[in-house]
Amino acid sequence: MLRRMIAGTTLVLVLLGGCGIPDGSDVTDLGPGPSTGISSGDGSLRSRLTRESTSDRAQFVTNYLQAAAGDYDTALDRVKQFMSTTAKEFKPPAAPRVIRTIDTPLLTKDQDKVKVEYELLGTLGKNGLIEPPAEPTTGTYEFTLTEVTGDGLFMVEAPPFLLLSTRGLDNFYEERTIYFWNTEYTGLVPDVRYLVGDVPIEQEPTIILGWLIGGPAPWLQDAVKPLPEGTRTEGKVPAIEKNELAITLSAQAVPTQDAEAAVDRLRRQLQWSLRRLPFEFLKLRIGHQEVRSYSGTDYLSSNPAHRLVPNPDRYVVYDRTVRRLVEPDRPTPDTVPGLNADNNKDVSRAAVTTTGSHVYAALVTGSGKNERLRVGFAPAGQVATLREITGLPGGIGHPVWAITPEGGTDGAAGLVIADGRLWRFRAQGGQALQVTWPGGTGRVSAITVAPDGRRVALAIGGRLYRAVLTISGDGLALSGIQELDPPLESVTAVDFTSEGWLTVAGTDRSSKRIAIEDISIDAALQSDRLADIGTNPVSYLTTYPANPESNRPTGSTLMYSTGTDAWEGLSTSVQLKAGSLAGPSSEPRPGAVPGAPFFLD
Repeated sequence: MLRRMIAGTTLVLVLLGGCGIPDGSDVTDLGPGPSTGISSGDGSLRSRLTRESTSDRAQFVTNYLQAAAGDYDTALDRVKQFMSTTAKEFKPPAAPRVIRTIDTPLLTKDQDKVKVEYELLGTLGKNGLIEPPAEPTTGTYEFTLTEVTGDGLFMVEAPPFLLLSTRGLDNFYEERTIYFWNTEYTGLVPDVRYLVGDVPIEQEPTIILGWLIGGPAPWLQDAVKPLPEGTRTEGKVPAIEKNELAITLSAQAVPTQDAEAAVDRLRRQLQWSLRRLPFEFLKLRIGHQEVRSYSGTDYLSSNPAHRLVPNPDRYVVYDRTVRRLVEPDRPTPDTVPGLNADNNKDVSRAAVTTTGSHVYAALVTGSGKNERLRVGFAPAGQVATLREITGLPGGIGHPVWAITPEGGTDGAAGLVIADGRLWRFRAQGGQALQVTWPGGTGRVSAITVAPDGRRVALAIGGRLYRAVLTISGDGLALSGIQELDPPLESVTAVDFTSEGWLTVAGTDRSSKRIAIEDISIDAALQSDRLADIGTNPVSYLTTYPANPESNRPTGSTLMYSTGTDAWEGLSTSVQLKAGSLAGPSSEPRPGAVPGAPFFLD
């Protein structure tokens, strides 16, 4: 059963020394931190904080919670810089616990103890992955400090873990995305990791190759292909020289069957995973074969997210028809791909997506007991023939296209929520089938599918989950489901906003008002999108994800629904009105307002 466990207040302490610091303690100044060398970062990483950086007890604990950030093997050494020599008894597990602190550290009356309320988000592994706990946990950590005249503050007692706050994660790490082929070898699937921000650029290829060889994140394993068993690097990866990156892998990296296609997939996977490094030519040797050289941008087509455009078309449902919204600075004819006046009627919700060859449409039509889902497809530029999806209960939500193959329609499928349950449907119409998963309970209120067509996020019973879609003989299945812990409660809506980020709507835990946040795919990082939009819950939201080749970290303009109203999320919320529609202006029908917004995917 998918449930959130709220842990009771915990005061887990480990004795690090006596009540004071012995004279002559040899606590060492950590200094300004190691030289960053030639960093691939953007120069925005924070300076390393030391024990002597503050005399404020709350700030001292805040700094302590960032000390584990950095090189994995020396994290304990950095943490002990805040302690005396008696800290040799401090022997925590190697993997830092990533925590989100709630409010500011609280001092006790005598000020020798500091309490920190926290949410446990997971553990950060050497592979750059934050692995969520089996069940999200909240609690309280307690720290004991002492002050030595002339030497400042020291940590006396602390929880028996390496702790890393989300602030430390944000300050000292950079997100990196590696890629694995989906199980059908039709596209690459992103796998987001954390790289220490001051790693010299010469070391990055070795680290990233190690991540690839180590395999995908556990939650992705059912949807992607790992590198073949026995794959390893041969020797060290030399520094980039003359605009070339040379990599030698063992012969096992490519199977003997269909070897040429496998080599081509491998080099595309490497080019995408290493693309942030400054090289033009990839020199790849497999075993004792001749070196092959790759350059250019043809590898980009292997990632479906590369097709995302900078200025997508936007649509709403107005007066029971799908209508296009006006786009600033460019012509916006009021047309909808795949639809015409005959099939664009009596609509309440819709999803339309295009590939290079086809357009796919899914429309919820009718109302009440007569509500139906009708879907169809057509060659690009033509009108789709819509067929009914049978077997759905009432309460049909917003349909989502999940699998839309390039060049053909076989296997095209989508997802829709009906009666609080998740259902799958085929582009050719026919019977809907319920999607289930082990332990799955609770009402589903939102579903979103990433551009790769495999990763999904769901809101179930007010909680947020991530999972993957797998393709089997009878359709789509859901696996690898993990609960995430966003900084919201009662999550009602979610959408992918980039390869590694989601936009979520729910109730702010402090103000108890409705907020919309951008969060990382593991919920460890966050950024306010709309911190307060009132008290009306968001029933649906949509963003258009950022192209991974763009400089935009998150998706384009946000649109969302509250009740029957549709809104555009800019710096503030702006309601979409009839004047926002493309095409000839007409007298708005009384009571008709734009609703159910969506982007042309």
